[in-house]
Amino acid sequence: MPGALRLYLDFASPYSYFTLHSLARLADEHGRALELRPILLWAVFKQQGVANPLEKPARRRYFLEDVTRSAEFFGLPFRIPEPLQISAHLAGRLYHAWTATRPQDGLRLASEIFEAFFARAEDITDPAVLAALPCLSGETPEAIRVMIDGPKGRQRLSDAVEEACAANITGVPFVTLDGESFFGADRLPQIAWRLQHPRMA
Repeated sequence: MPGALRLYLDFASPYSYFTLHSLARLADEHGRALELRPILLWAVFKQQGVANPLEKPARRRYFLEDVTRSAEFFGLPFRIPEPLQISAHLAGRLYHAWTATRPQDGLRLASEIFEAFFARAEDITDPAVLAALPCLSGETPEAIRVMIDGPKGRQRLSDAVEEACAANITGVPFVTLDGESFFGADRLPQIAWRLQHPRMA
């Protein structure tokens, strides 16, 4: 059975947003499962001793230019959020708790979180914003609160961060495929190529 495409993403990362659906289409076209691993990139960088690259003014200026251009390239609605950098730990916990029993709905939930933050500039650090996501319409406020603040989401998010550190990820989006790694939304053409031309064992 062909191996899965595993995507490490951060809900605060516009490049993760740009990658998600293109990668999902590639997985579907090639009969591969898509495994989403929301993480906190700042937590991975902290463990790796890596400084925040956007603290450098030149990097920040280029980032703002590039994300606007990339959104246009991928044909996605996009607003630069304010503040620009957040910790998406509440969204990450929600995702991991929700998909613990609904793995088939992970792509939908991830899409809705990204659209709330990057298409509508909503504050995904606000539990009320997350509770209003369409796919959660059948859940009670108490159930949503437990998913966001309870131990299951916290532990699964922590485990995903540890897994990302063990995988030596260098940023997000970070894709692993059959033992090979691909970093960045601009690696989608190479992933497509590799799916068509698998490495020889």
